[in-house]
Order: sequence, then C-alpha cells, then structure tokens
Amino acid sequence: MNEKSPNESSVATKSNSKTPEKIPLLVFFSFAFGDLFIELFVAAFGVRVFDFFENEVGLATGLIALAFILYAVWNMINDPLIGYIADKPRSFWRRYGKRFLWIIAGGIGTSLSFLLIFAVPELDPNTDWLFIFLWLLSTICLFDLFFSTFDTNYNGLIPDKFRKNDQRLRLSSFEVALGIFGTVLGAVVPPMIIVYGNRSSFITMGIIFSIIGVVLIILQIYGIREDKSMIERHFEVYENMERVSFFKLIKICVKQRSFIAYLILFTAYQATIALLLGSIPYLVRFILKEEAIIESYILIGYILAGLVSVPIWAKLAMKKSNKKIFLTGGFILSIVTLPFLFVDTFIGALITAAFVGVGLIGFWLMTNPILADVVDEAIVENGFRQEGFYMGVRVFFARIALIIQALTFALIHILTGFEPGSATQTPLAILGLRIQMAIVPSILMIAGLLVFWKLYDLTPEKTSIIKAKLEELNL
Repeated sequence: MNEKSPNESSVATKSNSKTPEKIPLLVFFSFAFGDLFIELFVAAFGVRVFDFFENEVGLATGLIALAFILYAVWNMINDPLIGYIADKPRSFWRRYGKRFLWIIAGGIGTSLSFLLIFAVPELDPNTDWLFIFLWLLSTICLFDLFFSTFDTNYNGLIPDKFRKNDQRLRLSSFEVALGIFGTVLGAVVPPMIIVYGNRSSFITMGIIFSIIGVVLIILQIYGIREDKSMIERHFEVYENMERVSFFKLIKICVKQRSFIAYLILFTAYQATIALLLGSIPYLVRFILKEEAIIESYILIGYILAGLVSVPIWAKLAMKKSNKKIFLTGGFILSIVTLPFLFVDTFIGALITAAFVGVGLIGFWLMTNPILADVVDEAIVENGFRQEGFYMGVRVFFARIALIIQALTFALIHILTGFEPGSATQTPLAILGLRIQMAIVPSILMIAGLLVFWKLYDLTPEKTSIIKAKLEELNL
C-alpha cells in the first residue's frame, strides 16, 4: 500500500478554538522529563533488582521468580484500576487539572519506594528466606503502585495536551532524547556506585536515585500543568458522556484491534529491553569476567549510538507513516541482539550494544505517537475520553515484561545449573546466559512484529479522518 506521510496528509477542518495552535518549546522540554524519569527507574529496576536478590542477597532464584509472578497478579488489578480511578472527576480538578496531582504524588512515591527495595536487612537467605521473600514482594508491589500512578497519568496526558500529529512527533523527539539520558542514568550510573559483594553500596545507589527522582519531578511541573481550556473540557466531556463501568471498559479495550496489536508488540519490546539490560551484569561478571564499571562502558556505546541515530529516525518519521517506522525499528532490534550469542570480548559487546541502540531508537521514537493514534480512535468510536484507563492497561502490559524477564532468567539459570555469585560457571550455564540475552529477545520481537503487522490498521488517511472527527466532537 502506498501510504502518505501523516504530516503530508491534511484534512480541511475548522480548528477547535480550545486547542492551542502553538505550544511553547519549554513545555515540550519540561514535559519530556517525565520520560527521563520513567526510563531512569525502568532501567534501574530491570537491571539491578533480580541481580541484587540473586547474587548479592542470595535468595533462591525460584523464590525471586515467584515474587515476580505474584507481582504480576498485583499488576492485573493495580494498573487498570489506577487508570480508571484517575479518570473519575475529583474536587482538585478545578484548581490543578485532571492529571497534575496524580503525576506529582506518583513520582515522589516512586522515588522513595525504590530505595526500600535495596534496604532489605542482612539476614541468612537459607534460614530467613521467608522474610527476605516478603520484603522483595512487598517493596516491588509498593514501588509499582506509585510508578503506575505516575506512568498512567503522565502518558494519559499526552493525547489530550498534544492533540496534533506534528506536536506528538515533536514531543516524541524530546522524550526519546531525554529518555535515552534516563537510561544512561538508570543503567550506566549504578555500576559507578556499586561494588560486587558490597550490599551497602546498593543502598547508596538507592539514596542517590531517590534524590534524582524528586529533582526530575520538580523539573516537570511547568510542562505537565493543564490550562483552563483543558480543565473546562474535562468537565464538559464528563458531564455529557455516558457513565461506563470498569468491566465494560475492559471489554471495549479487548475489542479494539489496533490497541491489542500495540499492546502485544509493546510487551515484546519491553521484555526485550528488560532481558538485554538485565543481562548486562551477567555478561560483564560471568562471561567477560570484568569489574562492574565495564557495564557502564558497554551501555555508553549503546546510548551514544542511539543518540547519533535520533535525527535520522526523526527525519524518516516525518516522511514515512508511523507504522512503517515502528516496524522498521522493531525489525532491526530483533536482528541485532543475535551477536550476543557469540560475543566474548569487551569490544565485541560494545559494538553489538551500539547496533542495539540504533534499532531501539527507531522503535522508541514511534511508541507514543502510535499509542496516541490508538487512543484517538477509541475516543471517536466510543464517544468519551478514558486515556487514564488505556494507559493503565499499557502499564500493566509493560510490567508483564518484567515477569517474562524473571521467568526467563529463573528457568534458564535453574536448567543450566547457574551458580549465583560464583566466579566460575559451567559452559552450559554460560550458554544459558547468552541465550537469555540473544535468542529469547529476538524471538519475542519477531513474534510481536508479526502480530502488529497483521492487526494494526491505522493508516495515515484513517488517522487524519479520526483527528477531524475529534475536532467536530470537541473531545
């Protein structure tokens, strides 16, 4: 199909006077600190938690996996429900807007609860395993409660605050650039602080990240504020819309092909990144046999290559359809993980990580524009706005990626005889570490890409029509 660029297609419609035509540059920049915040804690959580409890605390691998499974059950209820609750009108809407206080509270709670995960008392993992297990389970669930509150409302604000495709693409460029920096902080900085075998160094890391998180929340305040027209629109839309139950919303989501396609590929992507980043400590410690600081050098190569590719991907995004760029970036990412199956030198790991960074950026750049198009379609079809609920479902699927990571690690480590903390591993255990970093991510991405290619049907022409209808409906 010959798809026109969404930025070349136009629909002659009258602009909604309540929708700002021009958003100041500083708003984009300030708002995008939210993505830096998200990627900071996603990277730090994904890379450090499993490794910390397996190799530093000494908790049995199977118990760590069980904690993550129960954490997934918590997510099934927690994430969509947070979105549903956040969409209900509150007294503070008139003064602060629909999302502002939720974002602030969620962000501060996330920052503080992250520290608690690593503050587990130094107990014998063989005799006091139950206490350590419950500490892990309760702290990661508390962390997720706050993180989901932040993520759901931050991303729920995007379709409403940035209503034009060029605004969303521009915001996405800022988000990717700052998000990369968040990944740098989350994945590269900890190895500069922690010392293998020194648990107190992990607490120091947690304190530093809590402070960074609070500072980032302050930097977002200007960008996430909702103006009076947005606040009035929230009340006007809610007063005129049909009241929809929680379970009816779930049914609506399940029936939307484009949303299901997005969720499946997004989950595969999140699992791929969780597996790759989470495997870096194992690569450095057990395959390359280097110090923790080498993790930082490898990840810097990954980050710098990604940053260099941002202008190229951004230019392509303005010329090609969102779907094409999404699929292209995803396909590259699915292929470039494979060399980790053979890499056994620092230089080889650095080069491979750089190629991963390039593929990741192409995919990442389109994640929010694609989701915003999906949410727009849902609004037009259903006649009401429920971005919070949709974002809650999205966050839930993102957390499933961590379950995939934990189960993959647990199964491979148990089946291959991996010995946590041991400097010497068997050839089979080393092969298992390579598989979790190379083969599994590639399979996940290819499966997700095939499903998305088959189900996703929002062409540039269709999204233009949807945006025109949004203007007509004043939603």
